[in-house]
Amino acid sequence: MKSASSGSYLLAKRAKFDDISARLLALDTTVLKDIKDRMKAGEHVKVETPEQKACFDVLDDLDAIGGHVKGSITSKKFMRNEVWSLLSFA
Repeated sequence: MKSASSGSYLLAKRAKFDDISARLLALDTTVLKDIKDRMKAGEHVKVETPEQKACFDVLDDLDAIGGHVKGSITSKKFMRNEVWSLLSFA
C-alpha cells in the first residue's frame, strides 16, 4: 500500500499531471468498457479512434504507477525486461 501511495505521489509531482487528470476527466467510459470486454475475450485491440487512444494513454499512466508497487504485474514486467536486457548484452 505504501508503494502505491508513493507511486501516486510521484505521478502527482510529474510535469504531466495536469494532462493526465484532464484525460481522466474526459475519458469515455463506454469506450473503456468496450476495450475491456474485447481484451477479456482475448482479442488484440488496436487503436482506431481518438477516444480509444485516450483510454490507452490512461492505461499507460496507470501502468507507470503500478511499476512502483512491489509484486504488481507491471513491476514484474519491468524486472523481466531488465533481466532480459542484462542477459542479451552479456
